[in-house]
Amino acid sequence: MLIAILGVIVVTSFLVPGGGGAKEPAASPPGDTPYNVVVAVLDDLDDIDCADMDQFLPRSSRWLVDQGRCFEDATAASPVCCPARAMLATGQLPHNNGVRRQIDGHRLRAEDTVQADLSAAGVDTYGLGKFLNGLPSEEVQTGRFDTGFARTEFWDTTHYRNFKLIDRNGRRRSPGPNAHVTEVTGRYLRDYLSERAADDRPFYAYAGFFGPHNQWRGKDHRGSRLPVPTAANADRPVPPFRLHTEGDARDKLFPFRKLAGDSSQLKTLYEARVRATYDIDDQLAEMFEQMEGNGLIDNTAVIFVSDNGFALGENNWEGKAVPYPASVDVPMLMYLPPGLGERGIDQRPVDLLDVAPTIYDIVDVKPDHLLDGHSLLGRHERKARFLEFTNEASELVLKESGRAPVYVPSWAMLRVETRALIAFDLGQGEVRWEYYADPGMERNLMWDRVPRSDRPAPAVVAQMTADLERLRTCAGTTESGAANPCP
Repeated sequence: MLIAILGVIVVTSFLVPGGGGAKEPAASPPGDTPYNVVVAVLDDLDDIDCADMDQFLPRSSRWLVDQGRCFEDATAASPVCCPARAMLATGQLPHNNGVRRQIDGHRLRAEDTVQADLSAAGVDTYGLGKFLNGLPSEEVQTGRFDTGFARTEFWDTTHYRNFKLIDRNGRRRSPGPNAHVTEVTGRYLRDYLSERAADDRPFYAYAGFFGPHNQWRGKDHRGSRLPVPTAANADRPVPPFRLHTEGDARDKLFPFRKLAGDSSQLKTLYEARVRATYDIDDQLAEMFEQMEGNGLIDNTAVIFVSDNGFALGENNWEGKAVPYPASVDVPMLMYLPPGLGERGIDQRPVDLLDVAPTIYDIVDVKPDHLLDGHSLLGRHERKARFLEFTNEASELVLKESGRAPVYVPSWAMLRVETRALIAFDLGQGEVRWEYYADPGMERNLMWDRVPRSDRPAPAVVAQMTADLERLRTCAGTTESGAANPCP
């Protein structure tokens, strides 16, 4: 067994302060009013330590951190936008929900989504903003593609300004000459919450913010890609940028040997990204203030996540799609109404896969499909994590992320504490193996120039390899009685 070789993580309490582990979720808040859920998804926000969260979310951390739960060790099992968002919707890994690549949005099955199950159970469901890359919003808004939501306001967002909203007939219209996509997303969300405050029917709202994502390149692949903050935050001071690149990276594949670009470019990008995050923070703070005023704050949980991380020089990389920490580690926060669960810092290994099971748990609805994740309100503690990425060379990826991700081979990874085994698929049956025991994954212990005394024991590698191969087809969880459960 995996844990027999790799060791058991002993956790006396995963919540600080408070201790004692997570409580089981309450069936309903005081007064038998059902719970509601809002999920705010940011695009490409890099991970933030819980202790530093108030520097990047200075307004909304009052609720998300001080009155919520901050997950210190959260990951995205497939660190690119479309597969990550499909995991949020289904609670399934890409090899189970079929959305492996950025252009696979059409493969999402509405019947396998949390929003479809909630809609069928009488919960009002609303999807807003950015949903799945490569899935034209006209298809969603006109009903040609079923997302599972009862109501949507999804749009194709590639820039912070000069974007178009889409009506039910597929017609495009401008939200106004000075409209900013973050402000429009926040306003639509608050309008929906105002509407729901006057109705006792429970609801689930998904708000996909575009920030702090880079702007997309045009057809000629030129133009500024920097995020564009609003005027209110355009010149706002930000925490200092700390560049951390990898020195001797000969133990890695070619794309990671040397960082493209320079520190000044990364610093400029970092500052624009933080200011774009401040814009989202403002919108969420206004939402929380609104909920305090209309009473929703007492029975509405809010989950804050990013679809993936974003490297700014770590492991000689800028962006996402890679198996290294800055790409796969994500911030995850959850505001909890009184009585729903304990607050504080949660140290357990969690993943985006766990968001859908948590939503089911909060609203007390049973899923109609097999889940690969676990409710964050329960007591499950992962002993390992499985992550996967499928390479693609498409025009969509070039516009969204540039050329670099095209050179990243498909990979799968098994991660246990600070140990990680990565299998890069180089094609024609050739596999490049990497093994790390350091948190930053900077020293590949399977490189042929590593002293034999520093290499992992052959039995450990053999067992991890076997477990990694098994998890490529895992489905379900131990709790569900699955034959080949995911961690």
